[in-house]
Amino acid sequence: MTQTMPPRSTPAPEPHQPVPQDPPWPRRLVAPARRSDGPPRWRIGPSVLGLLAGWVALFSWRMLVAEPADFLAPALVIGFLVVLVGAGLRTLLVEPYAVAAAQVVATLLAVNVAVADDSSWLHLVPTRTSVREAAFAIYNGAATLGHYTSPVSENPAHTRAFLLVCALAVLVSIELIITWLRILPLVALPLLITLSVPVSILVDALSAPIFVLTALLFLRLLATDQLDRLRSWGPGGSAPPRSVTVVLWTISAVAVVGALVVSPLVPVTNLLERGVGPGPGSGGTGTYQLTAVNPMVRLRRDLVEQTQTPMVYAETDARDTGYLRTTVLDRFTSRAWQTSERLLPPDNDADGDFPAPPGLGPNIGGAEEDWQLQLAPAYTTTWLPLPYPLREVDVEGNWRFDSRTLDVALVGGRATRELAYSATSFTPRVTAEVLESTLGAPARVRVPNTALPEDLPPVIAQRAREVTSGAETNYQKAVALQNWFRQDGGFEYSLEQRSGSGLQLLADFVTDDRVGYCEQFAAAMAAMARTLDIPARVVVGFLDGEEQLDGRILYTSDDRHAWPELYFSGVGWVRFEPTPGQRAGATPSWTRQSLDNPEASAPTPEAAATPSTDPNAAEDDADRGSGSGVDVPWIALAVLAVIALAGLLPALLRRLQRRRRLSGDDLHELSEGAWDELRATALDLGLDWPERRSPREQAKVVIHQVRTGPEEVRALKGLLTQVERSRYGPDGDVPADAETRARTVETVARWRAVLRSSVEQGRAWRGRLWPGSLIRGRRR
Repeated sequence: MTQTMPPRSTPAPEPHQPVPQDPPWPRRLVAPARRSDGPPRWRIGPSVLGLLAGWVALFSWRMLVAEPADFLAPALVIGFLVVLVGAGLRTLLVEPYAVAAAQVVATLLAVNVAVADDSSWLHLVPTRTSVREAAFAIYNGAATLGHYTSPVSENPAHTRAFLLVCALAVLVSIELIITWLRILPLVALPLLITLSVPVSILVDALSAPIFVLTALLFLRLLATDQLDRLRSWGPGGSAPPRSVTVVLWTISAVAVVGALVVSPLVPVTNLLERGVGPGPGSGGTGTYQLTAVNPMVRLRRDLVEQTQTPMVYAETDARDTGYLRTTVLDRFTSRAWQTSERLLPPDNDADGDFPAPPGLGPNIGGAEEDWQLQLAPAYTTTWLPLPYPLREVDVEGNWRFDSRTLDVALVGGRATRELAYSATSFTPRVTAEVLESTLGAPARVRVPNTALPEDLPPVIAQRAREVTSGAETNYQKAVALQNWFRQDGGFEYSLEQRSGSGLQLLADFVTDDRVGYCEQFAAAMAAMARTLDIPARVVVGFLDGEEQLDGRILYTSDDRHAWPELYFSGVGWVRFEPTPGQRAGATPSWTRQSLDNPEASAPTPEAAATPSTDPNAAEDDADRGSGSGVDVPWIALAVLAVIALAGLLPALLRRLQRRRRLSGDDLHELSEGAWDELRATALDLGLDWPERRSPREQAKVVIHQVRTGPEEVRALKGLLTQVERSRYGPDGDVPADAETRARTVETVARWRAVLRSSVEQGRAWRGRLWPGSLIRGRRR
């Protein structure tokens, strides 16, 4: 009996297995975020939403400067450029931390181009000079915004640089939160910081349209995240139902409307006005205090910059126009001369009659003069420039005066642009004989106005006693101090003196340095007068202006000045002039009169020369811009954008090519596209690909060049079988089903990663950025 053996069955080919999502090989800088139904994808939508939300929020800063478009427009351009850089690198599957670093570098390069392109190599590449110039512009812009009244029109090039850097910090932080941290609710933090600026710094409240649009964009960004989550739950990554989108938008709108309704119910206080209880005659409305930034800083900056910016226009019938006052610094601290808190009750409305100046007796004769004044377009202020003393002021707005100092401050709202107002001044007839015969100041004036810091260097009082050793009265001591600064002390006027009025600097000024400008002279004389028990304070304002062709007097930024006022009972606060004549001109007539025959002593005119300035510094200021219009380097920014796009263009073309190859409708087109993509990847990385060989021999050559495991080899064999069947089999033109398409795409993605991991990092990067397959042509 013959034993029949069962027929030996041929083992079935091993099915083509899907590739796991987490490959075991090192990925280096590659982060392939893959989907199961297609090639790696990135979405630019959230980044654009974040950019628009941040940029709209930045519109709340528009009142910081006179020309907000100078920083808002380039911020949008640079922000969009940064988004494009990030999108392009994510297209190349670069790790998030590398994308973030590249975006930060791109931002710094763009800032260098926007701020210091003239000092950059080829107007693009930073140099040591351009970096130093950019740092100075940003620092100086911050100082300008910190000490000038908004909207700031002074030093526009530097304020633009600082605001541009701040705006880009907001936009880039939003981009990094979205694309790197991927915690979209954290975007609220930079948005809230941005929107808090007008609430904490500016007088005006936050604009409702800006808040609404920013909130809607932010909520739409959050909705995008939720929609992505819902899409991932759907079959094949399909879009969620329309009803879900409607619900999300409805919730966003309700949240914004609720915020607008509730916010007026929250009690807040004005940061400039602070109620301290009802005051006399206030009608129960309360007395207000206003604390201002030290005006010395603004004076110092204007004098150093020498921009000759128009500030005030005036018309008057006064025979001697004198000085215009803006602010009184009556508080002497260890840091500087400062303004004390101003008591500004509603009864002290500046629009009307003014009280008699403190200390001015009824027997002092004088003359009244009419003034018509107007602020220049580039000048904004919270202190109203006025002559002193005053009888009456006619001005619109919430301006109030302090009864002790009679300077006029704005306590709410914003001053009208090019504000026009009028005043009636009173010029008392002050003579040396009158000042010589005055009595001591009352305690209510003397005590606060002779107060000295506890750490005042003793050398200041010692030098004051030495200078006034032969004087007997307060008037004689005041004249001796003035003459010492002007003539006998060997002082020199110069803008090169170190800024500030700190106590040690003040001591150095009256002992060794003896070089400075009006700030140092006024501060030193007032301090020395206080050590002699003479009430003294410092006043900031303008020197005599220059008459124009139309008959008006123009006061510019170069005319800013500071001088001391000393108190004499029966006359009040009297001006003295310690600054040398090359800057301040003649001293007041009552300081040059003879006590024996005051009327016979005619004023001796002194040379009033304009202080010399460094022409190079003037040219630098002109280059940086002194007007409201600032040229934005659009050409350089456009060149940067073109270079960035050109560098990413080959990689983008390869990605589009890969998408097209893997989107074939039938099995033959899909298989050939997948095999073409493997060939292109090998050529991009500089690997061998035998063009005139069969697919099986090509697969063997590729396998021998890489480090791989059995699963990758099995997947490649499955794709090879699919290619051979599509070429040589009868079913090559049949449609490709969803399972075959997903398996093919996954195999290509797995082997592209295998090929990249088998070469050194430099070759891998070159293969991504400059793929050689684009110029090798299609395979034969």
